[in-house]
Amino acid sequence: MKIKYCKREQIDHDLWDACVKKAVNGHVFAQSWYLDIVCDDWGAVVADDYLAVLPLPLKRNSLFKRVYSPYWSPYLGIINQQPLPEKDGKLMLEHIPNRNFELVMNAHNKLPKSGLSISNVLKFSVLDLIEDLSRIESNFSPEMKSVVDSYKAKKLTVVRALNGTEYIDFVKRDNVYSERSDLPTLLKIVSFALRYKSAGLYAAYDESNSMIAGAFILKSQKCLSLIHCADVYSKHDAVKAIVYHMLEHNAGSNLTLEFPFYSKEIGQGFSDNEHHCLVYKKGLPKWISLIS
Repeated sequence: MKIKYCKREQIDHDLWDACVKKAVNGHVFAQSWYLDIVCDDWGAVVADDYLAVLPLPLKRNSLFKRVYSPYWSPYLGIINQQPLPEKDGKLMLEHIPNRNFELVMNAHNKLPKSGLSISNVLKFSVLDLIEDLSRIESNFSPEMKSVVDSYKAKKLTVVRALNGTEYIDFVKRDNVYSERSDLPTLLKIVSFALRYKSAGLYAAYDESNSMIAGAFILKSQKCLSLIHCADVYSKHDAVKAIVYHMLEHNAGSNLTLEFPFYSKEIGQGFSDNEHHCLVYKKGLPKWISLIS
């Protein structure tokens, strides 16, 4: 395997995105447009003319440049179009030129532990939508019953008709619960994704036609990811109703729904299945917070 490190300006945009789109473990967080938005600088380890790539978001502080985990990237890891032997995956990690790095791999990266420092394992809920809705519902946690009953009784209405500015305006309201605060970057992601029809913005309205929740979903390959949500209720019941609405319209499809940012708050109510992402650290990041 021929492996090289490339700076951002050296990366072939078309070959990169083709690799991410064709790979079984390709995902939206590794697409070039997404990386360009969520991090100021990035490079990559590239193998065999883009048959496998490893994106490396870069941040410089007063002392050194390091590979880090951007705010809006729950995982990245090695993206490979063909099965990747463990030794080649390890070799790609060894080609990272930076002495200091922290990497959250994707759930399909199973690399050898020898010679690598695994500092943590991140877990998040994932739901397979291939079964019909009744089978999917049978695995819900008990507290989901009231949410489903409210939705079926039409006590709230879910629509997919917002634009990015309307969504951000809702998130900024004083009475709305929203945990992620980097809204300028979020607006850029939403605007780009909606323009290329790879995303959906959903809103939930109560019986008086007041908006009480919103959710932003990104789609890549056969995966739907809940990237951001906001709700007037701290338990996110209206957001859960939005998710149920999505299940109603996508059950029986060859898709998965993942909750990389909201596993405990929302995802665990729908599924007890989890993806496990290994976290590798080297150098000073061993003592630096994982998410910057």
